[in-house]
Amino acid sequence: MKKLVILFLLFPCLSVMSNEITEDYFDIASNYATYGQYKEAGEYLDKILGIEPANSDAFELKKIIFRVTNPNTKSYLSTNNKTVSSAVSFKNKGDKDKMISALSSNQNDFWSCYLLANFYLEDKNFPDAIKFYEKSITLQPNFSQSYLGLGQSFLGNGDFQNAITNFNKYLSYNKNSDLAYALRGLAYMNAGDITQAENDIKQALKIDENFSYLLIQAKILYNKGDYNTAKEKFSVLSKNIQTSEVYKYMGLCDYALGDYTNALLNLDKAIILSDEDKSLDAKYNEIKSKLEK
Repeated sequence: MKKLVILFLLFPCLSVMSNEITEDYFDIASNYATYGQYKEAGEYLDKILGIEPANSDAFELKKIIFRVTNPNTKSYLSTNNKTVSSAVSFKNKGDKDKMISALSSNQNDFWSCYLLANFYLEDKNFPDAIKFYEKSITLQPNFSQSYLGLGQSFLGNGDFQNAITNFNKYLSYNKNSDLAYALRGLAYMNAGDITQAENDIKQALKIDENFSYLLIQAKILYNKGDYNTAKEKFSVLSKNIQTSEVYKYMGLCDYALGDYTNALLNLDKAIILSDEDKSLDAKYNEIKSKLEK
């Protein structure tokens, strides 16, 4: 839920920055905040304020993050909806089971279903997220954010056509949503429609050229088979985003281009940064055996 709140509060009415360094730092901080990495976002905001103490954009984003992350912040909804109020109380105490139980107790209440769906989406429990987003849509069909969440849930669950259908529905309400274009582009990519994927990611980048969309664009280029261009884009991204995923794709591009030495170096970095992707070890050993021959 915090990530959704950040998305709505983050970008409206931002002033134009004059310092290129602080612009870059703000883009990085915004990207981190959008994906719930608030500590990292705060570090870059502090860098901006160290350079420009009166930077209103950085100061405002720090306030937004504090509001979203502060457990004592009370919203109108949690104050006036008894079910939600009870769930928030349990969440603040760290009792997720009771929070889920509280929200599940009133499945005829739109907000209970919607918040439960958001929780399951954040927890990567995609089947239950789908179930409760669909319930929330039945209760309130014109709340567009439910379609965005449902699309993300189908995307996470590997049902790309249903993801596209729900992103289409969300875009019918929010025609300039860069996030929806980017996510639909990712869904099209996974569905094998590279042309539509490229169209969508270009549209997203026209609206907001942030790192997460540039990462999706690089993945689309990799899946298109344009390994040289994809490698260039991943290399640029690696200067600002040192994640396992970036190095993994750099290594895969190297492998596709026959550069086994750099493929091993980049996959090794990916493995060091994360042990969640079990396919990396197998790919590393596959490349190593080719290099040894």
